Amino acid sequence: MHKIKSQQGAALITALVILVIVTMLGLAGMTNNTMNEKMAANAQEANRAFQTAEAGIEKAFSSPTSSFSLSTPFSSPSATPFETSGTDLYGAKAAFTVTYVQETAPKRGLGWDTNYTAYHFDIGSEGTTTNSEARASLHSGAFQIGNKN
Repeated sequence: MHKIKSQQGAALITALVILVIVTMLGLAGMTNNTMNEKMAANAQEANRAFQTAEAGIEKAFSSPTSSFSLSTPFSSPSATPFETSGTDLYGAKAAFTVTYVQETAPKRGLGWDTNYTAYHFDIGSEGTTTNSEARASLHSGAFQIGNKN
């Protein structure tokens, strides 16, 4: 039989050490989870900015007031860039710029004669989120066939 006096508090100390270790593991897990949530939120904001920039390019193609529009008859391009900003939609804003670049002969085999030319444009769009100021910029090239000047 062991004497009770020789074991004074050994179980208590062991239990406290185990409790401290479990507490530290829990805190480390919470910190890791918080960091993962922040990274997921940043990825979502970056994706929202990218999608908004893509919407800006689509708006440039469909806007009747831009210098490049597939929905209106085309005459002569403007040498000055056309800029516009979109409204705040889903916590993001888009702005696009349409810039005339050059004119070239249409590609052979498309059925256009020498009375027509291809007007080339650079379409740039920037999407910005209003919550975190995440930004995405996209550029697209396009051409439109029109009468030669």
